[in-house]
Amino acid sequence: MKQENSHMAETPKNKRGKIALIAGGVGAIVLVAGYFIVQSQIADDAEAEIASFLRSNQLDRAVRYRDLDASLFGQSVTLHNVRMNLGETEGTVEALTISNYDLDERSGHLRSINLFLKGADFPIEANRPTLFQRRSTPPPFLIGVDAVRGDVGIEYQYDNVNGDLNTLVNFMLPNLLEGDLQIDVGGMHLPPMDRLTSRDFSAMGKMLQDARTANLQAMSLTLTDLGLEDTIAEYLSVKNGMALDDASYRDQVLRVLENEIEENPPRSPFENHMADIAQSAIATSGGTVSVSYEPEYPTTFEDISAVTFGLMFGGFGLRTFQNNDILDDLFDREVLQIEFDS
Repeated sequence: MKQENSHMAETPKNKRGKIALIAGGVGAIVLVAGYFIVQSQIADDAEAEIASFLRSNQLDRAVRYRDLDASLFGQSVTLHNVRMNLGETEGTVEALTISNYDLDERSGHLRSINLFLKGADFPIEANRPTLFQRRSTPPPFLIGVDAVRGDVGIEYQYDNVNGDLNTLVNFMLPNLLEGDLQIDVGGMHLPPMDRLTSRDFSAMGKMLQDARTANLQAMSLTLTDLGLEDTIAEYLSVKNGMALDDASYRDQVLRVLENEIEENPPRSPFENHMADIAQSAIATSGGTVSVSYEPEYPTTFEDISAVTFGLMFGGFGLRTFQNNDILDDLFDREVLQIEFDS
């Protein structure tokens, strides 16, 4: 009797376990089905928004894509097999992913967006002749680079209250270069998206005028050679009629540079530093160049342009010493840093 009572007591527990298992399975099916339904709705909404944006800004003929998908959890949209017309050239992108999109609906300002172009391929062509300019061949085409191919990522953040703009661009071009560029700007007052994307010349002119009073807070550039230096060396060797391989040509250029430095020694710490970098870069294949500029206090682009103009044209006559003083001062206070890592 005890055994029967025990068996009778276990039966409801087994039933409850089976019911829970069935309910869990049904719940999982409902969740999966719901996910795909929501995912499909998000993709449809994203496609409608993108199509409306391209059409309203007259970009529907310049940017075309085959299909898209949207990520519910990643909050991103990816366009596949994109074709873009940039005016002078037309290229393709294997996949364009848009994420971290934040548009302030009240002000109309784009506060953040991330773009990632995978498998970009844009041909480099000679400039078309015009009434005032003859047809010219761009330098990349001369050294055998007929297209820009690789991956490009862009991260954009903008605070429309105080005008802080932070932009990071990283890229990887196989067999040529990889690197990143970061720029932090303050006091940059951009127009809302509907005016920024319009082709109104006056709006663009106003934005450029406002950019003069914006201040540069920091800038950094890092470039890693993946084969560009060898490509340039081979081209120059052939152009100069030497028929040397890239390593032999670099050795010869290094000897010429060393003789030049010996005959005309650097006159300032900055020139000496740059001479060391030049010798190291020529002596080795590959390496990474890093340049950073971070002023001690915000400096407007108008002031930076004036100083840059003075440096460019200050190499003649007595102003050469002024240039040395300016660069030495920036270098000594570590406002301007230039490094090379082989």
